[in-house]
Amino acid sequence: MKLTYNEKRNIENDMVNVINRNPKGINTRTLISQVLNNVSASVPNANRHHVSGMIAWVIDAYNFSFIVRTLGYSVIA
Repeated sequence: MKLTYNEKRNIENDMVNVINRNPKGINTRTLISQVLNNVSASVPNANRHHVSGMIAWVIDAYNFSFIVRTLGYSVIA
């Protein structure tokens, strides 16, 4: 199911907040799980694919960077 513009912005804002709360870096799998738990009430149609699809855009838009890049997971700070 497609998300609305406002739902996408809710996910984006929560993702940025979670990354900022972890200045030493956060595993992308943990990031996705935390964001989904945080927005599940306001965006009931969101799933892991929606959140993971926004990671690259958020990294570029907010000048975050990958600390570790491996198969299966990465660490963002």
